[in-house]
Amino acid sequence: MMKIGVIGAGNISNAHLDAYQKNKKCNIKAIADLNEKQAKTAAENYEIPDVYTDYKELLSDQEIDAVSICTPTFTHKQIVLDALKAGKHVLCEKPPALNAEEVRECRNAQKESGKVLMFGLVCRFFNQTQYLKQYIESGKMGQVISAEAARVKRCFGYEKWFADRKKGGGFLRDSAIHQLDCAMYLMDYPKPKTVVASQTFLNSDLPEKMSQGESNWFYQSCDTGEYENNIETAITGFVTFENGACLHVKSASVLNTVESGSHVVMNGEHAGIKYNMDNFEVNLVELDYGPCFKESTPQVSKNSPFCSEISHFLDCCKKGTECICKVEEAEILMQIIDAMITSADTRQPVVFD
Repeated sequence: MMKIGVIGAGNISNAHLDAYQKNKKCNIKAIADLNEKQAKTAAENYEIPDVYTDYKELLSDQEIDAVSICTPTFTHKQIVLDALKAGKHVLCEKPPALNAEEVRECRNAQKESGKVLMFGLVCRFFNQTQYLKQYIESGKMGQVISAEAARVKRCFGYEKWFADRKKGGGFLRDSAIHQLDCAMYLMDYPKPKTVVASQTFLNSDLPEKMSQGESNWFYQSCDTGEYENNIETAITGFVTFENGACLHVKSASVLNTVESGSHVVMNGEHAGIKYNMDNFEVNLVELDYGPCFKESTPQVSKNSPFCSEISHFLDCCKKGTECICKVEEAEILMQIIDAMITSADTRQPVVFD
């Protein structure tokens, strides 16, 4: 049975801890967090024997086979490197790192270590995502012509490092990354050619002014550090790919929009898809060659994506199963996010080599 260490005892760690606890292939041996009280609380809740305030002490435990990294984005790279060097398999929460260059460092370290490195792009593990992946790979959709990835809120507040772009914060990098990755995954991660994007910082004070509705939701951190609040309120971009396809990306934490929510849209040669990622409804429109169009709403059962993600990670570690979340794809994902932010900052398109 594999022994697991969890680094970071913040909110997202609960999803990992729940999934590990339910899985009969492993047990949780240790947890580490700078906040000792928080780490001890998690240890009590999940009956974890060992508690550390220094993650390096956890990594020195030779009995631990694999770790989950559930810490702020700006810490990911170094902890990944240290964990791989210590001989551990690694599941690191999204975003993979601060930028594509850091992901590349992690990829090189993974190759040298021979261990599994998987980034937590959990939306790939929803049954609906897998249904659509199989549908597209069956050839029923034909060539994918265009796509859209959107996650838009009218008034969603961020605090602490979540609101500091230099620390990895922002709605695109931390939230809409799920919709962007889902679209790219369904498109089979084509190589990007150009990116152009624009952004706004208007209404950044709106979440504090509003006292009801979506503004009650905040991304907070237990960390006591001081951070700038300098993230964009909305950013939208257009990506072209070498295979001729294109992708429209919309991300906003504060936007006066009639329709808020998150979705992925795919337009293909023979069919079109809309995947509502708020209620997990899938809508299809297919050419019926009547000539007419056939509309349908496939019923796909709901699942616990974190349980599926953890189970897959353990299989990759123990059985050598091919990892669904390839490190190379995480690097491309961050390249696109980097390019969108660069294009929006400079008001110039970014052209890939």
